[in-house]
Amino acid sequence: MIEELVGYVTGNTKRVQIIQVLGKGELEVGKVAKITHTPERLAAKTLKDLEERGLIKADGKNKKYTLTDVGVEVENRIKSL
Repeated sequence: MIEELVGYVTGNTKRVQIIQVLGKGELEVGKVAKITHTPERLAAKTLKDLEERGLIKADGKNKKYTLTDVGVEVENRIKSL
């Protein structure tokens, strides 16, 4: 399953960038968009997709996103590619 998720993330450069950025700490959509030079709407959609796959989670109050344990594992595997 991890290999499938690594393939999913590495199949799109924005997904890779977002996983790497969130690997450094929690951020809200606007910050993710700014750091990855992505339109906010596309960043929000990508974050939603990553969340649905269990790679990231959103803090309910602040809407800040962080990597899940699975997301951390995927990020580590991407680093080693």
